[in-house]
Amino acid sequence: MGAVTKDGKDIADRSREIVKTKISEVLGKNVVLYSEEEMGIIERVVHATADPEYSKLVNFDNKPIENGLKAINDECPIIADISMVKAGIRYEDVLCTISEKKVFEVAKKEQVTRAVASIRASKELINGGIVVIGNAPTALLEVIRLNKEEGITPKLVIGAPVGFVKAAESKELLRTTKIPSISTMGPKGGTPVAVSAINGIIALSKNERI
Repeated sequence: MGAVTKDGKDIADRSREIVKTKISEVLGKNVVLYSEEEMGIIERVVHATADPEYSKLVNFDNKPIENGLKAINDECPIIADISMVKAGIRYEDVLCTISEKKVFEVAKKEQVTRAVASIRASKELINGGIVVIGNAPTALLEVIRLNKEEGITPKLVIGAPVGFVKAAESKELLRTTKIPSISTMGPKGGTPVAVSAINGIIALSKNERI
């Protein structure tokens, strides 16, 4: 049995090498299809989930990293679908209204989910802002509706809702829009995926190691 290192940096470096190897095994020759920045995001997602399958599940559409960096550098707000997503984002201006009283009232009055009501309450900030969704498919569907019907256009959407009801469909619909987005294919996703993706872009904006 090998010795256990006490050097945190060494452990992190070893972990990164393992992640890179796993990604290469999954992607094979397709690894060359991704930019260095995209591979950095994929590495973060795989590391956060310990699931190499994400290597082939993460989609980048309409220059999301480029547009995300511009939004971060312009200090645009980030709107999160749930409090857990908000808590994980390393950025000062992050908003999540899902637990606010007015959201409960709107959800009840309009007979929609709190996730939908929360997105509606935040639509002025969503227009020109960043949306990060790691849990609620209905929140993502509402962002898409606002874009199509009201012209609300985020600079970036991280769409990674998880589940077997509407999760895959909402992400497929996102990929048909012109919204810059990072999304996952199928039912997989969740808070760690969404948070690791946006934090990767935030790290890039600070010239930190992604």
